[in-house]
Amino acid sequence: MLVWLNGRILDARAARVSALDRGLLHGDGLYDTWRTYAGRSFAAAAHLRRMAAAARWLGLPPPSTAAAWSARAERLAARNGLRDAAVRLTMTRGATGDGVLPARDGPPTLLLTVRALPADLALQQARGIACVLLPFPRDAGFPWGTMKLVGHASAVVGRRLAVRRRAAEGLYVTRAGEVTEGTTSNLFVVERDTLLTPPRTSGVLGGVTRDLVLRLANSVGLRAREEPLTVARVRRAAELFVTASTVELLPVVRLDGRPLNSGTPGPATRALQAAYRAHVRRALYRQASRRRSS
Repeated sequence: MLVWLNGRILDARAARVSALDRGLLHGDGLYDTWRTYAGRSFAAAAHLRRMAAAARWLGLPPPSTAAAWSARAERLAARNGLRDAAVRLTMTRGATGDGVLPARDGPPTLLLTVRALPADLALQQARGIACVLLPFPRDAGFPWGTMKLVGHASAVVGRRLAVRRRAAEGLYVTRAGEVTEGTTSNLFVVERDTLLTPPRTSGVLGGVTRDLVLRLANSVGLRAREEPLTVARVRRAAELFVTASTVELLPVVRLDGRPLNSGTPGPATRALQAAYRAHVRRALYRQASRRRSS
């Protein structure tokens, strides 16, 4: 695998960062992810805006333009032989002192990586996935939970627990019994003609895909609303699905080992999947048209 590290494309095995990099020592950094379709970046500008906002909080320099990172991601994906790829841009404060307080200013570490999408992604989208409720919440509260900061032990432990229970995703549960989000996804519930998702003020990481799905809800006849979701409410939901930029919308058809309602994706989820894909096609067409005319 090839990676982009501080301006150079290198074999991942030869890429090196300092042992004193603050991302390694203190989690002093952030990241964002997006994906490519047929070799073209999708919604990179929205992801870079979110990353720039988090960089301001940390006192890090803003990443360069979305156009620049889109081009780098597309070039790196092509060099790795990937057309549909998951892209991750990571930024740390670099090797600027190993104490909690940075000792000096210095150049950040910038790492761009790409990876193949899950081989069974289309099957998961069509048939749905299994999820489990986790016995703990996410390890970051508001406002830190609203940023993609480097290092989330709860996501690693939660996903490992989900896999051991033969599930694709784990859903965090707070001490108050509210289900908030997945280890790498946002959560949605369909009740009658309403689409519900936990509010960002609860500390969930508000995803770019989450925001897009909320905007698309009206086009498929759903009202969208943010409100807390209890465990009982999630268990009796007519439809349940999770979202992430790399996997789009994944229907949840089993929860804690039991079928959810009919055990098949529901009509509202199907309609939103179709609306999402249509939006992606239009956006990529407009993007290609602008590139041809520039």
